[in-house]
Amino acid sequence: MTSAWIAFDNDGLILESSSMHLPSCFPSALRSEISAVLLGISALSHDSLISIYTDCSQLISLWTRFVDAPFSPKLLREPNHLLWLSIRQLIMDRNLNVDLIKVPAHGDDIYNIQADSLAKDAHSSLQPTALPSAFCYALCLLTFNSLPIDVNIHHFLRSIADARALLSFCSLARFTALGPPLLFDWAGIYFCLSQIKGFASHKNGRPEFWIFRIKLLLDMLPTL
Repeated sequence: MTSAWIAFDNDGLILESSSMHLPSCFPSALRSEISAVLLGISALSHDSLISIYTDCSQLISLWTRFVDAPFSPKLLREPNHLLWLSIRQLIMDRNLNVDLIKVPAHGDDIYNIQADSLAKDAHSSLQPTALPSAFCYALCLLTFNSLPIDVNIHHFLRSIADARALLSFCSLARFTALGPPLLFDWAGIYFCLSQIKGFASHKNGRPEFWIFRIKLLLDMLPTL
């Protein structure tokens, strides 16, 4: 995933431009837009006044919720929350005045077209990918295996618990006695199990989950 931004003065003179490879497990156009804003304001000096032109309506809508409004813990449930927290922190630390202005999507705005071209050209460039934490200014940074967590915290923790449940499941003698782990399509097995009511890890306390496990151990279910 790539991101790009262009800075120009009131006379339309381009002052600076930048494009960068950004690592992401879940690349999206919105994440690229947020990253471009973060990279742009990180280059500003203290007490700067800036207007940001974007064709992304969702960016402006989320900015109103996550930057202009007081902090809410609900922000941690949102994807890209580290980027939003970093933007909030930069604005506060440097006393920035940021105004977002909507430009027509797929219009003839020359600067918008040039920024899109910079981002596209970055795909074929040889520049290295920036580290995930290189532009993180959030005061609190949660990491997993040294990588920052920038997805819904609840969903992330639930996926870890589900992975541990699947690991426990595939270690059952029913499978280990048949052959090496590579023999089985665990992705397909997990998909089948996830369709069964009560299998998800956050529902493990429910009776139907344990009934399913007992039936499995008693070899009363067909082989998956």
